[in-house]
Amino acid sequence: MKRYSEALQDLDRAIELDPKYNWAIAGRGETYRLMERYSEALEDFDRAIELNPKLDWAIASRGETYRSMERYSEALEDFDCAIELNPKDDWAITHRGRTYRLMERYPEALENFDRAIELDPKSAWAMALRGETYLILHRYTEALADFSHAINLKSNKDWYLYDRALAYQALNQPDKAWADLALAIKLAKQHYEKDAKDWSNTFNLALYYLAAQYTQPAERLYRHVLSQGASLERTHAAIQDLNDFLTVFPDHVQATSMRQLLQSYLTEVM
Repeated sequence: MKRYSEALQDLDRAIELDPKYNWAIAGRGETYRLMERYSEALEDFDRAIELNPKLDWAIASRGETYRSMERYSEALEDFDCAIELNPKDDWAITHRGRTYRLMERYPEALENFDRAIELDPKSAWAMALRGETYLILHRYTEALADFSHAINLKSNKDWYLYDRALAYQALNQPDKAWADLALAIKLAKQHYEKDAKDWSNTFNLALYYLAAQYTQPAERLYRHVLSQGASLERTHAAIQDLNDFLTVFPDHVQATSMRQLLQSYLTEVM
C-alpha cells in the first residue's frame, strides 16, 4: 500500500499544479481503484472524462471500477464506449468478456475473449478466462486446451494450474489433476509465507486445499482471512470462485459449506 500512497502524493501535486491535467486525474482514479477506494476512483474518472471525453483508457478503467462494484450495466456501457474509441484495446475487450461471464451471458463472454486473444495471442489471462467459461459450460476439452496454453505462456501461475486441475478432474484424469494441484498449492504457500496478508492469494490457497480434499486446512484459512477483515471485493471474488467450482462439482459438500461461511460473513459486515 505504501507505493500507492506515494503515487497519490505525486498525482495530487501534479493536479495542484494543473487542475485540468486529465491524465493525472485519471491516473489518480486508477490508483484509487487499485486500492479499492471506488467512490474516489469514480469521482476522478468522471472528472477526467469530462475534461477529455475521448480518454478511452480512463473510460475502460471506470468500467472496471463499476464491474468491481457489481454495477454491470454501467460497466458494459463504459467498455462499449472505450472499445468504440479504441477497437484494439484488448484489455477493455477482455474485461467486457469478464463482465458478460459474471452476468452469465456466456456466448457474449466467449465472443469477447476470442477477440481479445486474436488481438494478443500471448494473453494468458484472456485465455484462462475463456477456459473458465468453457469449464462452466462443461466444455472440458476446450477448457483444458486453453489452460494448457495459458500455462505454457506463464508456467508459474498457480491459478492456471488450479484451473487445469479442475478440467483434468472433470475429464476423469485424477493423476494429472493431482500433479497440477500439488504445484499450485506449493506456489501459493510460498507466496503466503512471504506475504500472509495478500488475501487474494490466501483465498486461492484455501480453494486449492478444498479441491485437493484437504478440508481442515482449507477451513482454517477461510476463517483466518475473515477474522483479519478481508475486503468485501475479495470476499465476493472468493464466493464467485466457489460458485464456479460448484458449477463443475455441484455435490462438493465442503465447498458448499465454505460458500455459506463467506456469505454469512458478508451479511454480518454489510
